[in-house]
This record gives sequence, C-alpha cells and structure tokens, in this order.
Amino acid sequence: MKPTALVHVNTINDKETDRLLDAIEAKREQVEELTLTIEKLKSEVDVFQHQYNAHISHYYLELDKVELETKEYSLRLQLRRENVSEEEIEARVESCFRASRARVDAHKEIDDPQPSSQEDEHPAPKPKNLQNLYRKLAKRYHPDKTVDTKEQHRRKQLMPLINRAYHEHDIQTLERLSLGETEPDISEKTAAEKWAMLQTELRSLNRAASELRLEINRLKTGRTYQLKQQVENAKKAGTDLLSGLAKDLERKVKASRSHLTRLINMWHRTQ
Repeated sequence: MKPTALVHVNTINDKETDRLLDAIEAKREQVEELTLTIEKLKSEVDVFQHQYNAHISHYYLELDKVELETKEYSLRLQLRRENVSEEEIEARVESCFRASRARVDAHKEIDDPQPSSQEDEHPAPKPKNLQNLYRKLAKRYHPDKTVDTKEQHRRKQLMPLINRAYHEHDIQTLERLSLGETEPDISEKTAAEKWAMLQTELRSLNRAASELRLEINRLKTGRTYQLKQQVENAKKAGTDLLSGLAKDLERKVKASRSHLTRLINMWHRTQ
C-alpha cells in the first residue's frame, strides 16, 4: 500500500472516532443538565410539600377523622333504634369501618412521624459498587480539578447531587453520571473496536437522556407540582391560595365537629 493511501485511511478513521467522541461529550453534558433539572424539580416539590403539609394536610386529616366518627355514630344510633345489643353494635361498627379506620390511622402516622430510632443513627455500610461509582465521580467532578471558571461552576452544582445520591444509595443517578467516560486503553484498539465501544456508550447516554426526560415530564404532570404551579400563579395575581384553602377547610372541620358532637350526645342519651 502506498503511504498516501495509508494516511487517507487513518484520517477517515480518526475523523469517525472524533465524531463519536464529540457526540458522547455533548450527550454526556445533556445527561448532566437533565439530572440537575430533575434534582431542582424534586427539591422544589419537596419544599412545596412541606409548605402544603404545614398549611393544609392536617385539616384534611382532621376532616377525614371527624367524618369517619360521624359515620360510626350514625350507624350506632341506627342500630340502637333497631334494638340491637350494645355488644353487637360495637362489633358491627368495627366491622363496617375497619378499612376506613386503618386508612385514617395510616395517614396520621405519615402526617405525624415518630422520632427516628437509635438504629437510624448508624446507617448500613455502602455497597462496594456504590463506593466505586462515588469515588470515580468525585474524581471526575471535583471543582478543584479544573481552573476553568465555567467548568468549576458546573462541577459545584454536580458535586452536592453526587454526594446526595451516594448517601441515599441512589445508584441509578450515579450510574447515569458515570456514563461517557472512555476506557484508558482505547488508543490500543482497532478502529472497528473503538467505534463499537463508542457507539455502545453513545446508545447508553441516549437511553439515559430519554429516561430523564420522561422523569421530568412525570414530575411536571404530577399532582403536587401542578398544585405548586397553581399556588405560585395565584400568588403573582395577589391571592394566597393555601391560606384561603386552609380557612375553608377549617370551617368545614368546625361544622363537621359540631354535627359529630350532636350525634355523640344523642348516643349517650340512649344509653
């Protein structure tokens, strides 16, 4: 083969390799940005959920509890009018509303969680693959490893996310961020081997990006995020939607509690 032909073939091989490497780098940056977007969305939803719980959820819980007790006493009074014994009345009430009572009690535990046990203070050791991924990503994204200002800013955004994923055993996030790094011995492989390896990596990145977009869409179409948007839009228009809803629920709870009190008094008068 003539030297000029060899140079021509090598140039084509190099161009294709460079094209794949550029595509991988661009897709990796896209995966990073999408991952940061999800982290931001989840944080916003969590903050709003806490705000919602503080203003609203305990009213819904109280309303459910009062309405359940109202149904229980209504049934007691109906059975008393039918001359059913008190023992049988309580058995019927317990049987009819067992599932509803369990749901209310479960929601109460969520709304008022118990203090962490002593065991929670000593988390389980991290799996070795999780540790390896974390070390790999900490080395890749540590802000001190670059002098470029823009790159430092990007890494400062990613490192807290990586630390969070490590401590919460979120291996899926760590695996996504670890994509796009070529093997050290890539230069020793043939052109066909390089392309096969790089194409596989690019497919993995494309799949990760698609999964992240689906997750973003799922979060944005979720009930909590949609309610958050409504509250924020109402606030821009000068309306405090949560406070208004809280006052409305407070009135409903008060009215329901008054009705329940009347039923309880009627029940005691029949004993």
